[in-house]
Amino acid sequence: MATAVSTLGYMDAPIPTKPLDEAIPAAGDAADARRGALPNLVVIGAQKCGTSGLHYQLGLHPEIWMSRPKELNFFIEERNWNRGEDWYRVYFDARARVRGESSPNYTAYPQHLGVPERMRSVIPDAKLVYVVRDPLERIAAHWVHNYAKRREKGDLRATLTHANTSYVVRSQYHMQLQQFLGHYPFEQTLVIEQEELRSKPEETLRRVFEFVGVDPGFSHPHVGKQRHETSRKTRASRFAVRLERLSGTRGGRIVPKNVWLAIDEKLARRRPIERPDVRIALGPDALQVLREDAERLRELTGRDFETWSIWDA
Repeated sequence: MATAVSTLGYMDAPIPTKPLDEAIPAAGDAADARRGALPNLVVIGAQKCGTSGLHYQLGLHPEIWMSRPKELNFFIEERNWNRGEDWYRVYFDARARVRGESSPNYTAYPQHLGVPERMRSVIPDAKLVYVVRDPLERIAAHWVHNYAKRREKGDLRATLTHANTSYVVRSQYHMQLQQFLGHYPFEQTLVIEQEELRSKPEETLRRVFEFVGVDPGFSHPHVGKQRHETSRKTRASRFAVRLERLSGTRGGRIVPKNVWLAIDEKLARRRPIERPDVRIALGPDALQVLREDAERLRELTGRDFETWSIWDA
């Protein structure tokens, strides 16, 4: 039975300013880029598995510099790879012990090809963190995200299983991780569950801190704090989509984005999105693919992922 979706996220407070002597330089300045550094930590995904919350909480640690914006997508050829290494360096401060970014699109094979190869050629010693969750829950959240932005319409099963979509492959965590293990040793990767970040945030973050080589005893009042939004996820109106496009134009940027959003809230009526029953929509063949992949992930990591609904008959 479908249930209304409520969103769960981390606190809206910005990542605190680091106790460094100067702010990070603006992207695009070649001279300033030489003062930057390459990252030694990459959160490689998966999409809709809590990477934004992890990025925020890692950034609370005084020894860690997390990029702003979060998703640089540098190692994706059709995104930012052609901008070059100097462009990438600008987003990291060389004085931080650990410098990281979080781009869930890095684990979207075969939609994006060659990501691990490019990453290995630039940052071969980087630590990789991969966040996973119940594969069916991830697919449902992914669909809701796209539907809210009016990117999806029509038959649910045809959408989820279409060859040009990434719903199923992004939930094949073992297959995605194997793309990286052909270029990075397993010891440089850490797999954690989104549920761990929610139910045991301090313990889970301590494992991540130990893995990346910073003080694991660090604590902060914001660590583990989550918020339940009272408003449910809604589908954007066509008017909202047009406003979003306008806000990206030169003229549209004159008006702050939050003003466009306020206008839409006043003028557009929205209905809560019903979470789809992706188990029925996927069908037995796709479910079997996900189960087999999850079994291989169990063998690789030594973890059972026993709460995942993928094991249910």
